[in-house]
Amino acid sequence: MSEIEGQIEPARPEMADRRRSSLAERRPIAVLAPLAVVVVILGSWELTSRFVSPVLISSPQRTATDFVQLLQDGTAEAALAISVKELYLGLAIGLVAGILIGILVGRYQIVESVLGPFINVANATPLNILLPLLILWVGISVRARVLFIVLITLFPVLLNTAGGLRNVSRGYVEVGRTLGLSERQLLWKVILPASVPYIFAGVRIGTALAVVGMIVGEMEVSNVGIGYLLNFYGEGFQTGKLLALVVMASIIGVVNVMAVRGTQERWFKWITEVR
Repeated sequence: MSEIEGQIEPARPEMADRRRSSLAERRPIAVLAPLAVVVVILGSWELTSRFVSPVLISSPQRTATDFVQLLQDGTAEAALAISVKELYLGLAIGLVAGILIGILVGRYQIVESVLGPFINVANATPLNILLPLLILWVGISVRARVLFIVLITLFPVLLNTAGGLRNVSRGYVEVGRTLGLSERQLLWKVILPASVPYIFAGVRIGTALAVVGMIVGEMEVSNVGIGYLLNFYGEGFQTGKLLALVVMASIIGVVNVMAVRGTQERWFKWITEVR
């Protein structure tokens, strides 16, 4: 036994060194590759704008100028204040509800039997067709837009959470039961930790879709916010300002994804380390 341990021990530092060197090699690529893509996109955009009517596409320089102007004159600030408030309120409700319902559906067969068919039908239904109903139920108001964001966020989080709980290794559960864990302890100490990667996958999808819900809701059920301005500048053929708002919405989506990734790396490092 001691001979085997003696053979295994020296391999561990080598594996750690190999992993560190691999990460060190990847870092420059991780930085340079996105920058190269950005340069290609901007170059192609600038080249296209020279041969296409400015009504159809504005140049990067003009778009940047309009972006700054929208910020300076307060137009973007007022719209962002409304949009961001609605976005994060709906997102918070959708994430919490999706995780809680997903846990119930994924863990308890009776809940899955009762709610499963309705969840599948609702998930298969294009949610934008529900906007007229939301207007009838709660009016053209903040509540309609927030409720739409909740609905569009809810289902990917719910389905990923439920799928994560169902895919937990049966061996883990059996070991927990053998150790005498109660159902509550089994859920908190075994099942949920094993489901965290699935939950985070749903949260990433949900945070991205929430921005879509915010924009669509404001375009259809509002005269305020970024979505309304997108409609306004689009109908006025103000392509530079339109693209500037598209960039703003993209920045919000990127910030959301980075926040989720940062939370995962800060509090759930083991997910990345396992991979």
